[in-house]
Amino acid sequence: MCGGTAALAASASPTPPIGNWLTADHSAVIQVGPCGGQLCGRIVGIALKHQTDPMPVDWRGQPQCGEAILQTALVLNNSGASAWVGTVLDPRNGNVYQASIALDMSHHLRMRGYLGLPIFGQTQTWLPYNGQIPVGCKLPRAPG
Repeated sequence: MCGGTAALAASASPTPPIGNWLTADHSAVIQVGPCGGQLCGRIVGIALKHQTDPMPVDWRGQPQCGEAILQTALVLNNSGASAWVGTVLDPRNGNVYQASIALDMSHHLRMRGYLGLPIFGQTQTWLPYNGQIPVGCKLPRAPG
């Protein structure tokens, strides 16, 4: 009976990290939400040193505000556990990395970007962002 419970727990879907998240360097707020059967993240806030600074642009010269940078789908791994796995885009240079996202025990979003294998990557902790999402994405100053 206990073995059946453990198997059910291992195959349960992780809680989707839906919401607004402050990036690890506190430079942006990313809104993660459903998009089809996946989770996607887009830039909804950018911290500027001065309110009059121009909106940063991506590698194509387009404003970063509203840009989709994260796309993940729920997948089942070899051990039977499921995780949100997909890609993350660096809007500054257009580089796309493989990524996985999950909520940790403190309900922070853990985003791991990597090339090839997860061992060749970096994990960032994104904090919940409960502030106002400004029109035009301009955060008045770096939050945090």
